[in-house]
Order: sequence, then C-alpha cells, then structure tokens
Amino acid sequence: MDPAFFARFGLFFKPDFLPPDVCNRLRAAIDAAPTLAAEIEDKGAEAVNEKQRKTSMANVDDETRNLVVERLSELTAALGQHFDLPLEHCQRPHFLVYGEGDFFGAHRDSSEDEDAAEFRKERRISAVTFLNDQTANSRADAYGGGNLTFYGLLNEDPKGEGVGFPLTGQQGTLVAFPSLMIHGVSPVTHGKRYTITTWFV
Repeated sequence: MDPAFFARFGLFFKPDFLPPDVCNRLRAAIDAAPTLAAEIEDKGAEAVNEKQRKTSMANVDDETRNLVVERLSELTAALGQHFDLPLEHCQRPHFLVYGEGDFFGAHRDSSEDEDAAEFRKERRISAVTFLNDQTANSRADAYGGGNLTFYGLLNEDPKGEGVGFPLTGQQGTLVAFPSLMIHGVSPVTHGKRYTITTWFV
C-alpha cells in the first residue's frame, strides 16, 4: 500500500528525506562496516532471538553516523508538531541490512513495562528510512519481500483486529509512527533490504 493510505492513520512521511546519492553512499558504508546480529530487548536485557528477529546491524564509521544524526535532528520539530509531542532528540540510529529470509516479528519499539530498559521506555516516535527500493523483480540494487507492516490500524473494527497492512519501501523515504504501534518486517525474498531506524524521545 502507498503512503497516502497510512497518512490517513496519522503516520508521518517524508519521501525525499535522503537523495539517491546519499542513499547509495550509506548502503556502501553499511556494506563496508562490521556487522553483528541485531538483538531484542526484554525486561531490561538484550539478546539475539532469531525466532523473533533475524537481521544484521552495521557499526558504521562516525562520519556516516553523524551525517544521519544531523539529518534526523532537523526533523525533530516537525515530528513533534505532527504528533503533538514535546520531542527533544533522537536516539542513536541503527543501520540495518536484511538478507534473504531475514525478518522482524510483530512488536512495539517502546514499552510501558516497569522492567523494560530505560532507553526503550522513553521512546515516543519511531522513524524508519529506506535506503533502497522494494520491487517484485530481481533488480540488483533493490529487494523483494521485507514489507514494513503495521497492525492495529482498524482496532475500532473487530473484524480488523490483527490485520496487517504492508508499506512498500521506497528509496529515500522516511516514515515515522508512534513507538507503541505494533509493526513488523516480513521475510525478505530476494536482495538486501537497507534501512536506518531511530527513535525520538
């Protein structure tokens, strides 16, 4: 589904957040960086759990990270206004690459559980930036599958409970949404899915 559908439910979109040359540079930086298996947080502890999440996180160089943080910081006021929240800054962004078969099960980025880690409890708005296109064909610089899927949009309709709505990734686009919103990433079918994720507090 296209961004216009999700915008009706209050999600924030910036299609031109990163231009193609910057996206290409960031993908190259991710490929050149050392990676580790991405973890999930549960009751204050972080651990790899490939039954719930299977993807890699790249430890990019400081120049690359600072470039992204600067761009993201410029959106703080606009996101605060859009979601009517007093946002101050973004947390350290994660540079993610999903290979074939990688996924992230349905989850919330924030938690109201008193045992949750403090960094997770303070998250208010999540932001995902797509660094390459999602396509049905096997284009070398694109990927298939790997839908960012949102749940609970139709909770006022009992028939819509648990229904997921997939967003098609487009290079350079940033999407932001409340961190308590349930979402997930379906398995990638081909290619590599490159994204940057952060959380505004």
